[in-house]
Order: sequence, then C-alpha cells, then structure tokens
Amino acid sequence: MMAADDVGPGRAVGSSPDPAVVATLRGIARDAGVTVRVHATRLTGPSGTVAVDDAEPVAVASLYKLPLALVWADLVAAGDLAADQLVRLPARTRMPGPTGVAMLLDDVVLTARDVVRLMLAVSDNACGDALLALVGRVRVHERLAGLGLPETLVRQGSADETRAVMRDTGTDSWAAAQRLLADPDRAVGTTQYDPAFASAATAGQLGRVLRLLWSRPGPAHELVRDALAHQAWRHRVGSGFPHDDVVLLGKTGTLGRLRHEAAVVRFPHEHPVGVVVLTRAARPERHLPGVDAVIGELARVAVGPLRLPDDA
Repeated sequence: MMAADDVGPGRAVGSSPDPAVVATLRGIARDAGVTVRVHATRLTGPSGTVAVDDAEPVAVASLYKLPLALVWADLVAAGDLAADQLVRLPARTRMPGPTGVAMLLDDVVLTARDVVRLMLAVSDNACGDALLALVGRVRVHERLAGLGLPETLVRQGSADETRAVMRDTGTDSWAAAQRLLADPDRAVGTTQYDPAFASAATAGQLGRVLRLLWSRPGPAHELVRDALAHQAWRHRVGSGFPHDDVVLLGKTGTLGRLRHEAAVVRFPHEHPVGVVVLTRAARPERHLPGVDAVIGELARVAVGPLRLPDDA
C-alpha cells in the first residue's frame, strides 16, 4: 500500500522536468543544510528525467564501486574475465574496515562474483580494492570512457582513499582521521572531498550507469543487480519508500560531509526508476540522521513525477 502522502504514478515527462519539482528539491536541500545533486530517470518505457545540477562532478567516496561493478560485468559478459575466478585477499595487505572481509582477521579466498556481491551489498572495502586490482584502473577508465562516461573516474580504491584522508588530516589511524573530520569546532578538510583528486562522477553519469546495468542481459549483470538488491542499509533512499511492496536496489557512499546513494526504485506494476542523490552537508558530524532522511525525501520527490504503469 502507498502512503497517503506519496506521489502516485504520474504522466510521462521528457528531459525538462516540472520547474516546481526542481524548486521543491532545492528547497528541501536548502532547509536541510546540504548541497545536492540529483538525477532521476525512468529505466524502461517512455523516457523521463528529473535533474538538479546533475552535470557537476562530485567526489563519490565508495560509490566508485558501482561503475567498477558495471565494468566487471561487461568484461565477464565479453569473456575477458571469469566470474568464478579465485581472488586472494591476504590479511596482511588488506585495509581494515567495518564490514565483510575488511573486518576479518585471516586470509580469505573468494570467487570474483562473491567479491562483487560483498563489495556492493555491504560496501566491503577489501573487496572493492581487490576487484579494482583485478580489473585494473586503466581498463576501468578506458571502458567507462567508451560507454560515454568520461567524467566517471575511479581514481583509487578504499585503501588509497583512507591513506589520503589520514595524510591530509595528519593522523596515524582511520579512527583518528574520522574524529578530526567530524569535529564541529575545527575546520578540517581533505582532498577526498575534491572531485579533482578523488574518485568522482556526476549524478547524471551515475544515472547512466544504472541505465546500462538495467539494459544489459546475462548472468553477470543480473548478479550485480541482485547484489544491489541485498544492500544492507535502507536509511537513505529507502527511508523515502517505507513500503513492503516497493523493491529497492542501491549503493551508498559516505565520507565525512559526503552522503550519497544511487538506487533503483520499483513500485508494483510500474516502470523502475533510477535515482541518484549526492549530498555534501554543512555540518561535519559523522551521525546526521536528518541528512540521511532528507536523501530519502529528495528521492521520493524526484521519483514521483516519473512513476508510470508498466503497460504505458
């Protein structure tokens, strides 16, 4: 059942959304104290887009894992990589992290497809680094450019990002760096907020990544879609669609002031809608539940005009 205040299926819209919708999105972001980039697009059926500053490059934190997964799936589909290839993740060379293999103590061996599943479902940093090493940064950029995504740049994995933040903050541990970035009484920044130095993308190009993932047949791309459906966190885009019958697939990205999500929202008997919300908060604290909730609100408002029955 849809909540009474949800926007129901709407008319088909083209590339120029209702200015009132854009004004509402800007107002929500302003009231929440965030800078926002939004891109929502219907993934099947008649074309339709809602966008706010979606051509502006943004540092994307661990959202780099989404275009990386697309490239991996394309390479598997082309026969250039094997989905069941074994990947070794030695404990001594892994960057620690809060989830998945990154939090384990011993050596781990996984297939590449399981590496992808953990990388997307729980944002496993060790798996993200391992997959990037397997595919190779040069090949990632070449493939993304060939797909018409020249501003989607996977400059580094999570380990290099962590080392850069520690270097920028003058700390010797990730925990200390996070505390310093989150201190409201100190103006501390990092190069990893800057799209010129960090892994980066535009909201519009991440929307295209979602469209490509949804247009590709075959088991490798289906595996990526299924992994996104198992995402462990629903406190951002998911908070805008709190209904048991709404299917949500997504990937978050978080670093200091940056809180992002790229997701697919699928209401029953409607065309799926991809939505990308990239935010930078005015406040630096690590826990800003109001900003997480605003991402859900922004997604709900952006998706609303694009909802359309799947027989339309």
